[in-house]
Amino acid sequence: MARKPKEVRGIKFRPDRGTWEAQYKADGSRVRKNFLDHEAAVVWLETAKGLRHKEGVASLPSSAAEPLLTLAEKKELKEHRANSLLIEELCDQYLAHIQNPNNPERPKDQVNPPQRLGAIKEAFGDRSAVSLEPHEIKDWLISLGLAAATLNRYKSTLSAVYTYAKERKLVESNPCRDVSHFAVTLGYPRWMSDAEEDKLRAVLARWIEETPVDYEMTRLELREHPNEITVGSQTGMRKGNQYALTWPDINFKLCLITLPDTKTGVPHTVPMTDDVHAALKDQQEIQDRMRELRGDRETTRMKLDGRVFTIRENREWFEKAKREAGVTDLGWHQLSRHTAGSRLAANNANQKVIQEVLGHKTIAMSARYTHLSKAHVSSEMNAALSRSRNV
Repeated sequence: MARKPKEVRGIKFRPDRGTWEAQYKADGSRVRKNFLDHEAAVVWLETAKGLRHKEGVASLPSSAAEPLLTLAEKKELKEHRANSLLIEELCDQYLAHIQNPNNPERPKDQVNPPQRLGAIKEAFGDRSAVSLEPHEIKDWLISLGLAAATLNRYKSTLSAVYTYAKERKLVESNPCRDVSHFAVTLGYPRWMSDAEEDKLRAVLARWIEETPVDYEMTRLELREHPNEITVGSQTGMRKGNQYALTWPDINFKLCLITLPDTKTGVPHTVPMTDDVHAALKDQQEIQDRMRELRGDRETTRMKLDGRVFTIRENREWFEKAKREAGVTDLGWHQLSRHTAGSRLAANNANQKVIQEVLGHKTIAMSARYTHLSKAHVSSEMNAALSRSRNV
């Protein structure tokens, strides 16, 4: 007959499982672990008691799944794990985090961050996460040969990767914190002059005129383009917002356009000018006539799906119109936001008004347009100096 094992405090036999359960307390939590062999249970428990006696309760793991290690062994294991963790792994974990549809902090931009993470992995992916030095980050950013503002976005993305890893105790420090931001000089914005707008509108008018009357649908499509220019240049809204506009966003009675989803994450309301009001009314007439001509037929190009404009991308017609008009170095962002801001400033609108119209988060963004009101400043100076001379 087998000899009954000696009773040890903290160890008991579990007949329902046929195992020996060993347990101890750590920081108020009871840690239990089951063993098939009584001796193995004793060794585990004695090891735990020895650690508690030598290094304190804090050194004991609060989960039976964790190994019993001394503080020195824990430090060594932690360093080993940190040294074996690659930057590529951190990038993949962060990418999964920002792409998680259940993440309330999921960024609206799901194109640029993944692209930047890809560039980071290509440069440092096979490197240990703890081995990256600040000067290496700086040198890599400079080697990209991009604008200062763009380099700052790459740096911010890498910093976000390390911040996310640090929150999860995967790394202890963020090397990006010791990399200074590149100085960004906004400079004077490029905007559409009155002469350039006249040339573009003349080209669009010619396109409509040269299209045979029998091609009414094509003429209607072309008729949208001047309205696109009007709405863009007189509201200053971003391209994505303009072509995502739906008719419920338009309040003709109050002459307001509501942008529910903006870059800043805050809904924004833009007042209509008389020209914008007329252009949007024209869009309604265009779409009503399109429905009459189309009937039940659907097309992949021009969609009547509740949006104000029937296209989502204007690059094709805009590039062609610029070539024929002889307009160079003008993007849609310059035509819309920069033109609206610049024309407001040129007509002596203050920075607060410009900020309100363009939806800038800070008034500093609106300050870049103020150079266009220098004539007004000069006029005020002359008036003040003239009065002083007459005193």
